[in-house]
Amino acid sequence: MMTLIDNGYQKKGELAVDLTHLKTRYVVPDIYYELHGLALQHLSHKDGIPRQTLTTDLMIVVEEGEGLLICDGKINELQYGVPLVINAGHTVEIRMNEEALLSVWLIAFTLHDPERQMSPSLIETRETDTAGFRSIVQRIRAIENRRMAQDRKQRVGIHTQFQRLMSMVLKDTPEHEGEVSSEHTRANISEIITQLKGRYNEEITVDELADQARISKRRFTHWFRQLTGTNLSDYMTTLRMEHAKQLLLRGERMKEVAAMVGYRDEYYFNRRFKQMEGISPGQFILNHRKSSSNICVMSCLGHLLALGIRPAAVAKNLANEHYLSKLSTSFHKVNSVPLDPQEISYLQPEMILVGNQEEYDTLSPIAPTYIFSQNDDKPFVLLQKLGEVFGKGFEAEKVMKQYERKAQRLRSRLKGMIQSTDTFSVMEIRDDSIYVFGNYWCRGAYNLYDGLGLQAPERIQKELIDRQAYLMISEEQVASYVGDHLFLTVLDSERYQHMSSSIWWQEMPAVRQNQVYMTEYTEFAVTDPISMPYQLDAQMKLILERKMLHS
Repeated sequence: MMTLIDNGYQKKGELAVDLTHLKTRYVVPDIYYELHGLALQHLSHKDGIPRQTLTTDLMIVVEEGEGLLICDGKINELQYGVPLVINAGHTVEIRMNEEALLSVWLIAFTLHDPERQMSPSLIETRETDTAGFRSIVQRIRAIENRRMAQDRKQRVGIHTQFQRLMSMVLKDTPEHEGEVSSEHTRANISEIITQLKGRYNEEITVDELADQARISKRRFTHWFRQLTGTNLSDYMTTLRMEHAKQLLLRGERMKEVAAMVGYRDEYYFNRRFKQMEGISPGQFILNHRKSSSNICVMSCLGHLLALGIRPAAVAKNLANEHYLSKLSTSFHKVNSVPLDPQEISYLQPEMILVGNQEEYDTLSPIAPTYIFSQNDDKPFVLLQKLGEVFGKGFEAEKVMKQYERKAQRLRSRLKGMIQSTDTFSVMEIRDDSIYVFGNYWCRGAYNLYDGLGLQAPERIQKELIDRQAYLMISEEQVASYVGDHLFLTVLDSERYQHMSSSIWWQEMPAVRQNQVYMTEYTEFAVTDPISMPYQLDAQMKLILERKMLHS
C-alpha cells in the first residue's frame, strides 16, 4: 500500500512518496512536432516554387521525378529516397530542369523544444533504402487521408502518426550536422579527387570511394559532381585519355598504351578513345605527324597545339608551362632568356612566331617572322588569326565552340550562388610590383570576365576591360581596384604578409567576407586554348568550395 504522508511520519508497512521530489527529479522535457499542413504538389518545368522565406519548418519528400532546391543560395538535388528538412527563417526556392516532372510532398510543421537553439538551414537526412522510404511515403498518405477527421480520437491518431513519421525521417541524423559535416565531407572528397589523378589506370568504383569518404553513395555522387562537374566514370575516362595521348605521341605501342592507362582490352581502349576524341588512336598519331611543321615558336604555343600544329622548336619557358609540358616532350627547346639568334639559326626554321617587337627585330633576319602578341589580342582572337595563317579556320571554330559550351555549363552552375551585383578582381603581388589584370591573357582573368560573364569593379571596367591586359599599381591603389571577390597570385610571400596584416587590407569587402582565392602562378602563368579549360575548372572549384563553406 502506497500513501502520501503529509505529517512527515511513515506508518509501519506504508511507503512514503514525496510528490515534489518525484516531479523535479523525473521531469520529461516537453519536446514534440506540431503538424500545420501538408500537400502533394505536381510540378513541371514551367512551374517550380518561387523564392520565399519560411515561417515554419518544412519537410520535402519526393514521390517521383527530380528537381533542385535552392536554400539560402545553395543548390541541393531533390530526388526519390532522400527527405529534406529545412528550418524556419531560411529562404527556399524549387526549380525544375527542362522537360522534368516532379511530384513532391510539402509538409509544414514546428518543432517545440524549450532548449532549441539556432539550427543550420538544411538538415541533411540520411539516405533511405527503397522499403524504408516507401514506408515514409505511406505514412504521409495515411496522415493526408485522415487530416479532415472530425472524431477526436482520429485527430489524436494523426498527431501520433506524425511523431512517428518524424522519428523515421530523422533517425540516425545528427542534430546539428550542418556546416561542420559539409566542410569535412568537401575536404575529404577534394582529397580523393586529387588522389584519382595518380590512379587513372586503376579500376575504381563509386562504392569504394564513398566508403573511403565515409558517406553514402548518393552523397558522394552529389559532392563529386559539385566539385568536378561530371560523374566518376567520365572523369576517370578523361584522365585516362589525356595520359593515353601523351603516351601515343611518345611512340608507345597501342597495346602498351591501353594497359598503361588501365584497359586490359586493346580493342575496347580503341573504341573508348574514338568515342572521346572523335578519331581513332592511329588517326590521332597520323594527324599530329602530318601537322608537324618546321616552325620555331616563341609565342602562342598552346594556340598552335589547339589547332593541331606541332612546331619543330619552342622556347623553353613555353614548353615548361604547367599544362603544356607533357605535350611538348618531343619538341626541340631553345632559350628565350637570353634570346640566342645563332641557336635558332642553326635550326633553319621556315617560320618564326614571336610575341613582341624586340624579338621580331632580333629574329626576322633568320626566317619569315610574325608577331602574335597576347597583350594586344584576346586568346580566341589570336586563335582565329593563327587559324587564318595556317589554314586552320575550321579547327579554330571548333575549339572556340568547345570552350563556350563548357563556359555555358559553368555559368548555369553559378546561378543562385553569385549575386548579379558581385564584382571580381584578379591581381598579382611581386616583390617590386603589384598588377591588376583585364580580360586578356593574364592570370585567368579572361575566364572570369568573358568566359563566366562575371562583373569587374567599376575602375577595372573603365580602365582595363577590352582596353589593356594589365596595369601596374601601388599598394595605396589596391583597395580601389578590389571587388567583392579577389583572385590573387602571390610571388612575394613576405610582402603579402605585410600587406594582409594592414588595417586597410582587412577592411576590404573581399577579405571581410572570406572571398579571396589564392591561385598558383605555375597554373595561371599563360592563357591559351589548351590551358584555359583546366584553369576554368580550378577557378570554379575555388568559388564553389568557398560558397559551400559559407552555406
